[in-house]
Amino acid sequence: MTPTNDQLAMQVLTTAGQAKQTLFQAIQTYHQTGVLELQAGHDQLVTAHRLQNQLTARLADRQASPNVLGCHVLDTLMAVESNYDLVQALLSK
Repeated sequence: MTPTNDQLAMQVLTTAGQAKQTLFQAIQTYHQTGVLELQAGHDQLVTAHRLQNQLTARLADRQASPNVLGCHVLDTLMAVESNYDLVQALLSK
């Protein structure tokens, strides 16, 4: 069964939230060990971005605008991606 737009949006939101949690765990590990491991968070962001692209394509096909949930999802994903980029820039050797 094909997920609805709202279900797809929730998948993006959940995956982005998991990536954020993984990123914070990576920062804690870095402070304890000096090793920065971002691959798991990166993979989660790639998955979230692919889901977001599916949602955007659906909306474009229907010439529809995102609802409040869709806007929240886009903002959340963008914020987590920005956090990832910032951590990578500041802590990567």
